[in-house]
Amino acid sequence: MLELNETIAAAPLLGRHFRIGHSFVTPRAASGNHAVDWFRAVVETEIGPLLEEYWFDAPAKAQEAREALLNGLGP
Repeated sequence: MLELNETIAAAPLLGRHFRIGHSFVTPRAASGNHAVDWFRAVVETEIGPLLEEYWFDAPAKAQEAREALLNGLGP
């Protein structure tokens, strides 16, 4: 997330005000053993679509950022 926010902050058409905030990754309820599933769902339903809006003209960049967030989480 830190690397993604650095990329967003450095983007000429975005900037630091477009960084992904903590509210996206603060669980709304106790997630227990399902933390990975919860995070994956947040990336797929909230952060991913936001990145697609940010980089509407570069969908591969949005997909790469989404994959980087999910990398290492397992199946």
